[in-house]
Amino acid sequence: MRRSVPIWAVLVAVVAVARPGEALAQARRGRGLDESRLRTSPSARPSPPVAAKRDVVLPSDDATFRPTVVIRRGTSQGTGTIIATAADSSLVLTAAHVVQDSGPLVVELHRYNVGLEKSKGGVWPLVAPAEVAAIDESGDVAILRLREHSPLPFIARLYDDDPAGIAPGALVVSLGVDKGARVASWNTSLVEPARFRMAPGKDEKPFLITLKTPAHGRSGGGLFLADGRLIGVCVGHAEIFEGSRSGVFASLATARRLIHARGLDAEVARSQAAPPSPAAAAR
Repeated sequence: MRRSVPIWAVLVAVVAVARPGEALAQARRGRGLDESRLRTSPSARPSPPVAAKRDVVLPSDDATFRPTVVIRRGTSQGTGTIIATAADSSLVLTAAHVVQDSGPLVVELHRYNVGLEKSKGGVWPLVAPAEVAAIDESGDVAILRLREHSPLPFIARLYDDDPAGIAPGALVVSLGVDKGARVASWNTSLVEPARFRMAPGKDEKPFLITLKTPAHGRSGGGLFLADGRLIGVCVGHAEIFEGSRSGVFASLATARRLIHARGLDAEVARSQAAPPSPAAAAR
């Protein structure tokens, strides 16, 4: 039975709380995990990894796994997805609540983001300062800009149409950095599109509901179709239907409106039109 309650009364955001001393970055591939042990100081300066293992890369990862990044601000940490890149800067899509804490805002780039899974040595992650280029708090989406380490070799491909038209039951894939520690993907299915107000007085915005609920740290991570096209952004989970909780993802439609409102259309379109750059170093 559908609950007739406002979404802000039941939504649980899934941003993780940063542990000040240590973070683990792991690329979950089933076999051949990248289990590089990484330390992050309060100033977000990384130290060299320890005991790195090689990772197995699948062709489908270029569209989902590789564009997935870690975002940190203050005591919160979440996930983001690279949606555009050029010589001078790159754009990352995430959830607005991931970046609402105070303090320096940074994006962490790991080996899988730049195709260096087989490389040895170096300082990882690459920590790039970021700024908020656009934000829609009522839709819980934000777009970040980072100017260091651009251009990046991998971006997510955006779904061309309104995700509200995707049939219920469609297979979808969620990417995220669970608890700020493990990059992981899981499959679920769409329940239905929905429209909610995220807070009293806010505009009603479109969201996508999934059967599976996300873990802490997955906030801001991408929701993809089986073919790798991005359709949504993880914002949390809620008791949409009485007696059970569901995943809640901001619709890509909200992000597209934000891109247009902030004059980022051309920047995104150029990246989407260009084929991904080859990862020269490490397949």
